[in-house]
Order: sequence, then C-alpha cells, then structure tokens
Amino acid sequence: MRVATFNVNSINSRLHIVIPWIKEKKPDFFCMQETKVEDRKFPSAEFLRLGYHVVFRGKGGQSGVAIASLKEPIKVSFGLNGEDEDRLIFAEFDDLKLINIYVPQGYSIESEKYVYKLKWLEKFYEWIKKFDLNDRILICGDMNVAPEPIDVHSPEKLRNHVCFHEDARKAYKKILDLGFVDLLRKMHPNEKIYSFYDYRVKGAIEKGLGWRVDAILATKSLAEKCKYCDVDLKPRLAERPSDHLPLIADFL
Repeated sequence: MRVATFNVNSINSRLHIVIPWIKEKKPDFFCMQETKVEDRKFPSAEFLRLGYHVVFRGKGGQSGVAIASLKEPIKVSFGLNGEDEDRLIFAEFDDLKLINIYVPQGYSIESEKYVYKLKWLEKFYEWIKKFDLNDRILICGDMNVAPEPIDVHSPEKLRNHVCFHEDARKAYKKILDLGFVDLLRKMHPNEKIYSFYDYRVKGAIEKGLGWRVDAILATKSLAEKCKYCDVDLKPRLAERPSDHLPLIADFL
C-alpha cells in the first residue's frame, strides 16, 4: 500500500505537476490540501481518467481538501461536527480509516485566527480520541505545526510563529500522544527534513530554510508495517510549483 499527501496550493494551478506525479508514483491513496476550488470546478475528470475515485470539498478561497483513491470508499464524511467541511475528509475503506486534514494556519499569535487554530486542534483531538486506536487509521495532511525544533530551520527566531508557537505544538502533541506515530520522523529520527519552502524566501531550498509542517500519522499497528516514508523535492523544483512537497509512505 502506498499513501501520499500533498498541499497542492491550488489544484487547478498544479495539475501540470500532480497528474504526471501520480502516474509515476501510483499511490493507492492520494490526499490533497489547499485545493482552492469550489466543488463544481474541481478537475475530477483528470483523476477519473487515471482510474481513481475522487472525493472533495471546497468553497474556493484558501482551503479545500480532496482524496483520490484506487479503491472506492465505503463511507465519506466532511468536516468536524458539520463545521469546516473544506478542512477535513474522513473516508472509510475495507480495513482502513483515512483522514485528510488542512489545519488552519493562524496568521499571527495576536490574531483571532490563531485562537481559532488552537480551538480547531482541540476539536480535532476530541473527535479523534473517540476512535478505536487498535484500528488501521491514517491522518494525512498539512498540519500547519512544526512539532519539534528539528522541524524548523531557525527554532529560536521562529518561536513566536503560529506554526511553531508552543501552544500550537502542545495542541498537536496531544493528538500524537493518543497513540499516533509520525511516520516521516520514525523513518528519519535525527534528520532535518522539510516539507515546505516559502516562496517569499529567496534561495530557501539552497539555504535549507524550510519547515516540516506536513505529515502522515498512523496508529501503531499500521506504523509497524511502514517500510518507507519520505518527501519528494522534485515537484518543488518544477515550473510554477506548490510551496509544499509531497510525502509518500509505503506499507507492507
């Protein structure tokens, strides 16, 4: 089984990258965030031509989530308790529960948007803790949280950033502590490995000025079967790229 997640930063602007990448990597499940498209304009035909089922929810603007899968989901729901449907998809397959999320960014720590981000993470914690963590569950997505100092290029300089502030990190750790394994960190325990390079930072990739804010989290029984997890830098180097990198996880 191969699972991938990618903040595409506008699916319609990134099809020239996404479709060839899917053809090459052939993921069984492909989670997308920040699709930035309302449902009636989602390019579902592009995925159907590749043999994928696709479910999505978006209103335009800055959010939007989608899952493309070779298997048809048994059940699909959107949002947390009926809210923010364009930030979360829960899809059930035969023996897998797949959750694709796009956590609010937060803007600044003085902002109401940051308060909302913390509340959203708490709501997600309350929602996910009701699951049976003996099941095969994956949480994929743009978490908008760098969990540890190793996950940002300048920890001291960035300590008050909304994606590295201690309150956001504590809220995220509560979710991990329920019993989820961060697969990228499991496979690269001591490596500075990033999934995001800001467009606005000149030479960010060459200078190593990145963040690790995207993740694939797995319940322990599923994490034990993970044999590979890494980022793919190549799409970030393409013409008109997303500022995020896709993550891939392979399972026995």
